[in-house]
Amino acid sequence: MTKQDVLLVFAQASGYLKPDEVLKRLQTSLDRRSFYSYLLRLARQGLLEQKRTMSDRRIVYRITQRGIARLRYFRQR
Repeated sequence: MTKQDVLLVFAQASGYLKPDEVLKRLQTSLDRRSFYSYLLRLARQGLLEQKRTMSDRRIVYRITQRGIARLRYFRQR
């Protein structure tokens, strides 16, 4: 699993995704807790935006403009 793989999942989605949905789409054996930490790191880098849902107060993520630009950079390399 690479940063490009994760950003691509978010770019293909039409809005916010729960971390477990992304983990399922990536089909990786990465530990759930490690993956949650990884998404938080991407949010701190400005590549993902996070918010809490109103219904169950879970954190969901979506790609930012900076994340889209980074994905374009990966594709050009």
